[in-house]
Amino acid sequence: MLGLLPLFAGCMRVDSLRMVQDRPEDLEALLKQNEFARIQRLVERHPSLDIAGLQTAVVSHISAYEDDTLADVRTRESEGDLRGAIKRLDDALHKLPDSTRLAVYKDTLETRRTARLQENARHQLLSRARHIAELQQLQQEKLQLESPGISQHWQQNISQQKTRTVSTELLACAHTALQQDDLDGASACLRMADTINASPEVQATWRQLEQRRNSTRRVMDTPAPASPIEQADTGRQRANRQDIRHQLLVETEQALKQNDLLAARKTFHELQLKTDDSGDIDAVKQRLDAAVKASVDGLTRQGDSQYRADKINKAIESWNHALELDPDNTSIQKRLARARKVLARLEELKSRQTTRP
Repeated sequence: MLGLLPLFAGCMRVDSLRMVQDRPEDLEALLKQNEFARIQRLVERHPSLDIAGLQTAVVSHISAYEDDTLADVRTRESEGDLRGAIKRLDDALHKLPDSTRLAVYKDTLETRRTARLQENARHQLLSRARHIAELQQLQQEKLQLESPGISQHWQQNISQQKTRTVSTELLACAHTALQQDDLDGASACLRMADTINASPEVQATWRQLEQRRNSTRRVMDTPAPASPIEQADTGRQRANRQDIRHQLLVETEQALKQNDLLAARKTFHELQLKTDDSGDIDAVKQRLDAAVKASVDGLTRQGDSQYRADKINKAIESWNHALELDPDNTSIQKRLARARKVLARLEELKSRQTTRP
């Protein structure tokens, strides 16, 4: 049983203060209640409980607890209750904080819920902006029919304040969409911002969006050279600098088309070293970053699916590929750490069971 104690690491914070200590005869009830932290403390006080049968029972209960939790979570998920599903996983992780299966599923649901909330917030913002645009048109029509009175001036001041607030939110929405390489989303926010308040800031953001689109088109239309460019000697290095840059750009594009992202990133890094002005390769960087993100997300989801299917080694392999592309991704690092910890514990458990008389 001592070999199982790391499975409960972190659980000590749960139910840490009890007036009455558990007794060995409470063990069966604790297992039924999935009180793994209390089982840990009970075994620490009574080492005689550390027997192979108890080890097997605890491992079985942990697996069943995870299965039951995930079944409930999937039901909530199918009903569209992502918030309730995440809350259910939170409660389960308080009892079993080192469960990679539960943590991985929670990360996946939180990512989906964040994306859904962002999309809903944008739809609501655009709806508010359309309402303001309709009010503006109505006020203009009234002004054409009669001179504004005190009440109308007051209403116009309130409307202008709302317009400035919503316009600021639309600009923030557009900038966020640009950062996420969502050009259509940025365009939708800018169109409404332009409709209700065509400010200089809105026009400047439009220009950023158009530059992004034009840069992407230029890179997509870049022709491949007929043959590789030979290494320039010292005397001709400056004259051939543009040719070298162009070749590196083409190699980066070819690697991107072949989905060889490690090679694309390597050639792009060389391209950056040989480029004084990065303006003409910004679009390439954006495409490379987007491709890397998509691949990392796909590999992460693949690893999550493999882990939920108890294919831990396969999951580690998928997550390692993702980490090669995104070495600073703390979410993937946590997944790998948890999975390796589980493998180590399983190996330790097998070893203890083998060496027992």
